[in-house]
Amino acid sequence: MSQLPLPDRSHSGPEGQAADGAPPALGPTGAEQLGGTAEWAYPRQPHAGGTCAGIPAYPGQQPHPGPALPPGYPGCPPGYPAPWPPPGYDPADPLVTLPGEGLSGWFSRCSGTLRRSWRLLLPVLALTHALPTLALLLAVVPLYPMSLPEPTAPGEPPAPLPDGYLGDLGVFFAAMIGLGCLLGFVQAVGWAAGTRVVARQAAGEPASVGAALAYGLRRAPALWGWTLVYGLLMLIGFVLCYLPGLYVMAALSLFGPVLLFERGTPLGRARQIFHARLGPVLGRITLVGLAASIASMVVAPIQFAAVLFADPADAASLDVWNVAYAVGAALVAIPAALVYLIGLVVTYAEQRAHEGPVTAARLAGELG
Repeated sequence: MSQLPLPDRSHSGPEGQAADGAPPALGPTGAEQLGGTAEWAYPRQPHAGGTCAGIPAYPGQQPHPGPALPPGYPGCPPGYPAPWPPPGYDPADPLVTLPGEGLSGWFSRCSGTLRRSWRLLLPVLALTHALPTLALLLAVVPLYPMSLPEPTAPGEPPAPLPDGYLGDLGVFFAAMIGLGCLLGFVQAVGWAAGTRVVARQAAGEPASVGAALAYGLRRAPALWGWTLVYGLLMLIGFVLCYLPGLYVMAALSLFGPVLLFERGTPLGRARQIFHARLGPVLGRITLVGLAASIASMVVAPIQFAAVLFADPADAASLDVWNVAYAVGAALVAIPAALVYLIGLVVTYAEQRAHEGPVTAARLAGELG
């Protein structure tokens, strides 16, 4: 005896999916629950990437317009389509890029943060980056050691160093190191203050330049100390055949946001985040570094012109070339710092979202 044909469930209708009613609710283990609706009852429309566990959609299912989630996304019962947005996430969050949104979502959050926060970030970075940079560059000009003698002809003995040259060189480097450390502390105030502005405005909370700088002063000592350790590790890495320095620079670059949001040991945690999603994190850090480098190269023509046209005897005087370079470097410090600040904070927020649900409001609360 022939069997009756099974009903076609690829379309709605008396014989289709609508005849069965709503899909059963699932418990945390994927088993059906009787009666009521649980938080594990997901819609039966898969997103663009199929189901969480990589199981193809059954005939008649339409792809969800949302971005695809990674295979095996936590919290999704095997064989069921992934929900969009994922449970606990807010697709309209202005700071946190949701899993599956990719580079376009990251760019969207970066541009949105810039439009939302630039009015407060500009004065913060001007006070903590531009003005200290200008003061540092002008302060060290009188300390430049006198020029070396002209090279002699081939075969002739080298000309002796000017009297006191090595002492002047030591004073110059000591001043650069001391003033550079002081500049690093002031910049740490700006990094912490700017991070607070970005997080609070993304969460819809009030923010001001004064409150941000006060917060930055409280958090600057710890951030400055870890910045010195980060710089020392980079220096050691660059001495060891250069490539280890590039690795340290990239793998530990998120230590600032980690310290401000999570506290603890920022270098190890930053390295963990870097290796957890190596490709995406490295790509975003590289884009941030390239954008900041392009902004910093604006003053390169001033340096080139000074080499061609400036009198070497005026190297230790505040001539027009030295002043022009100092002013240009101070102005360029603002967009470069803006790119780094926004790019690294948004990148950190995205990686936190891949570890579990997080929102801008929660991140703002973690800053304290």
